[in-house]
Amino acid sequence: MEELRLTVNGIEVQGKKGDTVLQVCQRNDIYIPTLCHMEGLSDQGTCRMCIVEIEGERGLNTACTTPAREGMVVWTDTERLNQLRRSTLELLFSERNHFCMFCELSGDCELQSLAYRAGIDHFGYPFLYPPLALDSSHPYLLLDHSRCVLCRRCIRSCADLVGNRTLGVKGRGFSTMVSVDMDQALSQSTCISCGTCVQVCPTGALFDRIKTYRGKTKECRRVSTVCGSCALGCGVELFVRSNHIVQIWGDFASEVNRGVLCVRGRYQPLLGRRERIRIP
Repeated sequence: MEELRLTVNGIEVQGKKGDTVLQVCQRNDIYIPTLCHMEGLSDQGTCRMCIVEIEGERGLNTACTTPAREGMVVWTDTERLNQLRRSTLELLFSERNHFCMFCELSGDCELQSLAYRAGIDHFGYPFLYPPLALDSSHPYLLLDHSRCVLCRRCIRSCADLVGNRTLGVKGRGFSTMVSVDMDQALSQSTCISCGTCVQVCPTGALFDRIKTYRGKTKECRRVSTVCGSCALGCGVELFVRSNHIVQIWGDFASEVNRGVLCVRGRYQPLLGRRERIRIP
């Protein structure tokens, strides 16, 4: 594949034709904060965290959606960019009800990690405290709109990876929310309980009921193995704490399932239902 050269923060780096600016930077170990980007999902640039300055262009560009070009000069870590990213984070916190001390994902939350990295210790915008719903009707997962940042990872994974299209968006502007089958409860929707949306969610908006408060992901031992629930051989990642499996993720590196699991592989082993294949 044709290679190209560009300059990032005064350093010449190499990329491949067809790469985005974000991909080039990631391959060359140059940090750019992201929230809506995830490998394997189509990029939309909705979070605005990966904004960069490109010499010769007006305004700022999202690194995840901007194609890299030969000779491009990019700046990723300027005072202007850091201030804008900080303001974006403050707005995200103020728009919804993000109270980290009460959140099950505290310690594993990408939004929280970005806030710590940005050095946010106070907020310059008033909190709006919108009255948002919590959908706890599903037996395996919960949807808390108060902690949603509208990154749309769940929507893209449901559509692009699973092919189910249960999740969508409703409303406009400040009233925009994730919608389940046009305002159905999760338990009454076309959700197949695969849990992919939970795995890709960067905050506590979607989380597993079974794993709740059983330990942080970073406190667990991560084991890559193969699901034994059927003969397909899906790749899984087990999160183990005190010799107990507290959560099961799909392995996005697996050629078999590309990170997608069924309800039998993701949740039933955690409920003690350990039916395994015993004969060929």
